[in-house]
Parts: sequence; structure tokens; C-alpha cells
Amino acid sequence: MTADKVRVGVVGLGYWGPNLARNFDRLPGADLAYCCDLDEDNLAKARSLYPNAIVTDDYARLLADETLDAIVVATSVPTHYALGKKSLEAGKHTFVEKPIALKASDAEDLLATADAKGVKLMVGHLLEYHPAVRKLKELVDDGSLGKVYYVYANRLNLGKVRTDENALWSFAPHDISVLNFLIGEEPQEVSARGECYCRTASRTWCSATSSTRAASSATCT
Repeated sequence: MTADKVRVGVVGLGYWGPNLARNFDRLPGADLAYCCDLDEDNLAKARSLYPNAIVTDDYARLLADETLDAIVVATSVPTHYALGKKSLEAGKHTFVEKPIALKASDAEDLLATADAKGVKLMVGHLLEYHPAVRKLKELVDDGSLGKVYYVYANRLNLGKVRTDENALWSFAPHDISVLNFLIGEEPQEVSARGECYCRTASRTWCSATSSTRAASSATCT
């Protein structure tokens, strides 16, 4: 880390990674030092867009670079845990796109590893930073809305059909993170169900309900 910039490496330049690379490249407090992917077409795009970054297909190179402060993991969901774990074990501050992992035990292990290594672990729950959500949180906290008993989120647009993650993993992390943020508590009870309407995909419709001491909340995708 230099006096005024955090050196960042982005891993995964397929779907969402290019957005993260662009944002870190534009942040005044960040230096996009690495772009990493296994696809040569993605690497070629990165070379043209970020001539000052090291573009590579070798993740180990990022892990071994002692001058690299942080790693952004934006690869396919099933790889989030393994790549995030390696980043944390290498002593890097780590940003993992949502969902952080496909199992609660893996997510807890990442958190424990970050604590043990003394580094920051962050997941891409970007809606918590949206001005509208921040304003809504203000209204909830100052009592303008009264006591909150029920919160409902519904996603109606068709998203990208995937085989490595279902609708719940694709969208619900955003809604659940917002609901937890607004209520200020973690769920005490959770139930979920889903259906598959595409033979080649994972579940394409999902519904989840969670309850806290303060309120009951539901999210549908």
C-alpha cells in the first residue's frame, strides 16, 4: 500500500468482474494492479482497457505479490470460497462477490480466516450503500415509519439463467442483506422453497421468508 493508494487485483473478468475492475481503476484511492482470468478473450479486453495493470491467468502470481494489498474475487459462484480462502491466507484484504459462498460453514470459515489473519473481508452487498436504501434505513431508525412488522421484496424481471447457481443465490443475497440492514437484526428463523422451470438450469423461481425478534420479512425472486 502506498501513502494514498490501495493496490488491488481483480480475479474474474467475465460477467460482473469488468464492472468492478472499471470502478477500482477510477477510484482515486485505488490502484488497479492486476487483472486475472482464465479466458484469453477477457484478458485481451483487460489489456486494452488497463495498460498499466498486470494482466495474467496465474492467480498464484497475485497471491505471491507482497505489494498487492487486496484481491477482488468475481469468478463463478462455486469458486468463491476456495479463491477467497487463498486470498485471505495470503494476507490480502478480500472482496468476494455475492454470494460469498454456497454453504454457511464456508462463509463462517472465511470470516474466521480473515479474523485470524487480521485482514478485511467484504461481500458485494452493494444495495446497502444505495442512497434510497440509506434513506429508508434513516426513516426506520428515527421512527418515522413507526414499528416495522413486515418487509417484502419482489423481483419480477428475468435474470440470466445459470447452471452453477439458482435464482435464490443470484438475487436473494441482495434482498436479504437489505432486510437485515434495515431491521438491524439477524434472522432467528428461515424457510425457503424453489421450483425449476428450465430443464438445463438450476431453480428459476425461489421464495424465502425470515423472522426476527423485531419483525418478519420476506423476499421473493
